[in-house]
Amino acid sequence: MSKKLLHATGFGRIHQLILENRQEEARALLKALQHEYIALVEENDALKDQIIEVAQVLDMAECMEFDGQKYWLTDDLRNKGPYCQLCYDRDGLLMRLQKQQRHWKCHCCGNIFVDAKAVKETVARRGLATHVSTAAPRPPIPLFGK
Repeated sequence: MSKKLLHATGFGRIHQLILENRQEEARALLKALQHEYIALVEENDALKDQIIEVAQVLDMAECMEFDGQKYWLTDDLRNKGPYCQLCYDRDGLLMRLQKQQRHWKCHCCGNIFVDAKAVKETVARRGLATHVSTAAPRPPIPLFGK
């Protein structure tokens, strides 16, 4: 008997078997229904957990702010982070960047993000040009063509 048919007619069939004094068949069918019920409850619980997880990810995504290089998590009007743009966009991972002297570094993917504020302060101290690019470093140019 297929699962859908078993669910739809199972209890009626069990009742019919009991009326016909076929207790062993009724007991076997009831046991099969019980196993299917337990499997459905477990599947339902897993689906509920997935819904909760998706809702949490969506809530977190609404709190993410991208500053052009890296992500910040805003919570109660405070910024937490920064987090690696590559790890978050590619894998959905919040990898906290480590502050270096004039840049932020991701220890997961190795990506480096220029700290524009530190670079501007260094330039101002040295009396160099007043305009410093805050764009992310360009990828290296391959030495050999394909």
